[in-house]
Amino acid sequence: MALRSAVAAGLCLVLGAVGAAASSEIPRAVTLAGNEVAAPADLGARSILVASFHRVANGAAREWRRVLDDDRRTEGWSVYTVVVLEGAPAFVRRMVVRALRGDVPPARQESFLVVEEGADAWRDLAGSNGEEEDRADAVFVVRLENGEVCGRYRGLVSGVALSDLLSASCED
Repeated sequence: MALRSAVAAGLCLVLGAVGAAASSEIPRAVTLAGNEVAAPADLGARSILVASFHRVANGAAREWRRVLDDDRRTEGWSVYTVVVLEGAPAFVRRMVVRALRGDVPPARQESFLVVEEGADAWRDLAGSNGEEEDRADAVFVVRLENGEVCGRYRGLVSGVALSDLLSASCED
C-alpha cells in the first residue's frame, strides 16, 4: 500500500512538473482480458499509451497503435490502447467491449485498457484539458519510463511526431 501511495504522489508531482492539472485520482482501467490496472504502477517500465476520449478520434488512435506496433524502435516497449467509454450508455459499453474482444487477439488483450469511470484521471495523464476532444486529431500519446511522463503528443500520427516522442528526454 505504501508503494501505491508513493507512486500516486510521484505521478501527481510529475504531472504538475510538466504543466498538467494533477489529479489525486490514480488512472484505473480493466484490460480486455478482465484484469484491473492502475497506471502507471501496473504498466511496463517503458510504456506508450494511445488514448482518445471521443469516438471521432478512434480511427486516428487505431492508426497510431498500428504504427507503434510496426515500428522496430518500440520493440521492448509496452504499448497500450486506452479505450474511454465513460459516459456511454451501458449497452453501448457492452457492445464495444464485446466487439473489441472479438477483434483483438487474446495475446494482445492485456494491452487494451477499458475506462468506464475515472476518465478525468486519464485526461490528466494524457495532458488533455477536456476541450475539443470531439475532433479526429484528438489522439493523445504518452511515453512513460519507470512511471515518469517523458513525452506527450496530441494529434495525428507522423514520422516526425513519433521520432520526437521516442527521443524526448526523461530528465529535467
